[in-house]
Amino acid sequence: MQAEARRQERKQQLLQIALELFATVGYEKTKVSDIVAKGNVSQGTFYWYFKSKEAIALEMLEIGRAQLLDAIKLGYRTKKVDLQDSVASTTQMFERIFHFAENNKYFMNILLKGIHSQPKIQEKVEEIKADMETAFAENIAQAKELKMISREVDPKLLAVFIMSLLEGVLARWLFQSPSSKDALQQKTLQQLIEETVHFEFFGIFGV
Repeated sequence: MQAEARRQERKQQLLQIALELFATVGYEKTKVSDIVAKGNVSQGTFYWYFKSKEAIALEMLEIGRAQLLDAIKLGYRTKKVDLQDSVASTTQMFERIFHFAENNKYFMNILLKGIHSQPKIQEKVEEIKADMETAFAENIAQAKELKMISREVDPKLLAVFIMSLLEGVLARWLFQSPSSKDALQQKTLQQLIEETVHFEFFGIFGV
């Protein structure tokens, strides 16, 4: 058991190192030798866990995908609730997403900016975004089915709007210089989450 735990720990270490290097140095400029050097392991150890540099990139993206989809599922309603409870559960969902983003900036860098020179990896990035959008659409469709939305809506279209809002806010919040005068940088994380949720529910005019 201890040996297996050590193997898993080493694998996670390699995943984190690769993620950091891909985000900061660039996927093309990062070699397997760079990953193993920073992890103080042999190349043989790397290839014990991963077939290639592409394989480690795809696995780390899949791990992040699962965590993000778990967060979005928090917004799925199994029974009808009032507006206040709906806002509260959506706030909880966005808290999970924003805290994940804050704690996984290297992953978010790749997810939001992509690796367009690598078709297979970029395809995975786009797949994650599509899966997130689908999950949001399912949340909205369920709310519609439960008669929680009073007007006729297209869940898929609203999911596009939510994803666009989320991607834009996260990209500027995570990667804009803290010294900039960007309005997002003037907000605490909790304020930013609450403002994002409020905009989703009530729009510009609060109706």
